[in-house]
Amino acid sequence: MTTHAFGNSRSLASIRAEHARELMGNSYNKSIVSRLEDKHDLVKNIFRIVKDRLPKVYKSQATSIAKAIINESKKNSLDPYFVMAVISGESSFNPVAVGPVGEIGMMQIRPSTGKWMSQIVKSKWHGDKTLRDPVANIKLGVAYLSWLRNKFEGHGQLYLAAYNMGPRAVRNAVSRDVYPKDYPIHVMKRYISFYKEIGRRTSTL
Repeated sequence: MTTHAFGNSRSLASIRAEHARELMGNSYNKSIVSRLEDKHDLVKNIFRIVKDRLPKVYKSQATSIAKAIINESKKNSLDPYFVMAVISGESSFNPVAVGPVGEIGMMQIRPSTGKWMSQIVKSKWHGDKTLRDPVANIKLGVAYLSWLRNKFEGHGQLYLAAYNMGPRAVRNAVSRDVYPKDYPIHVMKRYISFYKEIGRRTSTL
């Protein structure tokens, strides 16, 4: 089992490429993600994407939110574009979004999960208020994704499904030889879409 520990000294580019290969498997080599692997303006594009998608009232926080996505992704060995794909699907980049069963914020975290993850990453917890802080929300959400990634031994479909429906439900499904796919498919479509958007912009420069 590969452990994706908190804290990482590797470059963001190498982390991004390694995680992309894990997510995409054999399809990686012929993908737009692979073709953009060596692009040096990808970090700049993260800032642009975040600023474009944030609600108007939060655009002044675009830099701190983009930095949180980059820093927490690097710390937890995740492709920041993958994290943005999760955010896009969960909240459409709305820091105060509330889900049907009490999920809050950018990454739609339940308070019980947020409190638990705050203990794991040793960050302050102030209840729902913490989850409405986009930077704190991202820190906890990315840490939870990383925890699930370790729990499911890097099986992208399973740890993505677990982010949506909980690890116990996923394990129960797998025990019946059912592999949840709807949520993972939606996230991966958004993931590829971000890279295609960059590819289109690059081709017109």
